[in-house]
Amino acid sequence: MTPAPAGQGYSLPTLADVARSAGSEIVSLVEMPADDRQIVAGSVLYDSTAVPARYPGAVALAIGLSLSGKRLGVKVRELRDAGYVAIVYKSNGSSDAALRAAAREAGLALFRAADAVPWNQLAEIMDAAVVPHRQSGHTLVDIRPGDLFDLANTVAAQTGGAIAVADPDQTILAYSTLPDQPIDETRRSSILRLHVPHSVETDKDYRRVHAATDALEVATADPLLRRTAISIRAGGSVLGSLWLLERAEHHTEDANRILREAANVAALHILHKRTTYVSNLTRQIDLVQPLLFEPQRAELAAIRLGISAPSVRVAALGAWPAGGTASETLQSRLRLFDAIRTACAIRLPSAVCGFSDNIVYIVLPQSTESSRQFQRTALLKIVQNARRLLARPVLAALGGAATINRLGESRVNAELVLAELARNVAEGRIAADSDDVVSDDESLGASLQLRQIVTSLTAAGQLPGAHALRIADYDEQHKKSFEETIYAYLRCSGNAVEAAKTLAVHVNTVRYRLSRVEELFGLDLADPETRLLLWLQLWGRRN
Repeated sequence: MTPAPAGQGYSLPTLADVARSAGSEIVSLVEMPADDRQIVAGSVLYDSTAVPARYPGAVALAIGLSLSGKRLGVKVRELRDAGYVAIVYKSNGSSDAALRAAAREAGLALFRAADAVPWNQLAEIMDAAVVPHRQSGHTLVDIRPGDLFDLANTVAAQTGGAIAVADPDQTILAYSTLPDQPIDETRRSSILRLHVPHSVETDKDYRRVHAATDALEVATADPLLRRTAISIRAGGSVLGSLWLLERAEHHTEDANRILREAANVAALHILHKRTTYVSNLTRQIDLVQPLLFEPQRAELAAIRLGISAPSVRVAALGAWPAGGTASETLQSRLRLFDAIRTACAIRLPSAVCGFSDNIVYIVLPQSTESSRQFQRTALLKIVQNARRLLARPVLAALGGAATINRLGESRVNAELVLAELARNVAEGRIAADSDDVVSDDESLGASLQLRQIVTSLTAAGQLPGAHALRIADYDEQHKKSFEETIYAYLRCSGNAVEAAKTLAVHVNTVRYRLSRVEELFGLDLADPETRLLLWLQLWGRRN
């Protein structure tokens, strides 16, 4: 919940002001009540499964709001009765006709957000659109620590242009959202992707800016526009860059002075944002670590984290495939953790997150079967959001329910499910973009339990067994394919025709090989116990 500042000369924006400030590239105004002069006081993350908190003048960020259903009209009226004046939603390809009709009837404004824009970014944008700026005499020193969107808007108001803040890797950290700003294709694409489109020329421009000690001009495709940039530094380190796009005829040398001042202030805000992030990240990990890995400290950790449910379960999430250099792996892990933690705070507010190695863990209070299904659905949404942000598949595995002092068992179960899930995706049995990327041991069927049996027997020295090793040795010495043929035959329930199809050979070839198994290896494939033992040994060798 983010209230706009009051007093000290601030004037709260109206619905019409917010509609102009939010930026049509990110949110589109689709419904506006007749009274567009209603005051907007702040923005709120709205949980559509709960009764909205009263907040006169609020904009509801309606995460996960269903655009159909019998209760849609009731939910919209509940928001109106709680004082809300607007709703931000995503259609995700569905018809929003019912929501628009309900909003018109209730007298609420509607903003449709682009599906690809993360909700945490939308929250920052709406905050920036609601917080009043220039008319109050807002200056660089008035900006809240770490609020780069507020900084961008303040600099934009002072220069009369459009501002963007980027990190050294050309990721957009923030941008101004004031009305009637100039825009070109580079700015439009950068805002939508939250990253500057890569090109030889763009990379060269960024290198020039990072190497320079003052503001410099960067070429634009439109002669009516002018782009100026300056590096953001802390000592000898480049923290990012500040970019001004303005109409060429309006440029003055005063703009360069403002950019120099803004770059110094931006350095403090970026460092504050980094420090806050690392501090919060470290605290979160320090609290969750003993809960998952130190049974003797788990109950105390649960108390500190506010977990009081008698039954808890662990979800393990990981990006697929894992890999890359050490620096890339660390960076991707932090991005994965941040994306999941942000989405989890919205969809599973009672859960806590942590991570270790390449796995992000979510500790979920578990009470009923209905909550279990709700958690699985929420995890699927979290995975889908992380996949869009990271541009790579993300897998999620649910461990079994356990008490706090035995939570490690749920974690181990989740890790085993995650490993099996990754194997199934790698071997093409599960599509990386399907709903099946969220699984538990029950949904994976017998394969996980079988793998656990094989692992235990292998650890005990019972596998790989003598039969499988003897067949493998014979194949290697004589350049034959008995192991492959027997395994296919057993997997096809003793059907030679189906086995031949699997091996892409003639059925007579399969039958001939099978006829020699007892002669060569002393194995009677007609005996069910022999078939079971042999299949288990061959399966263990392959898995």
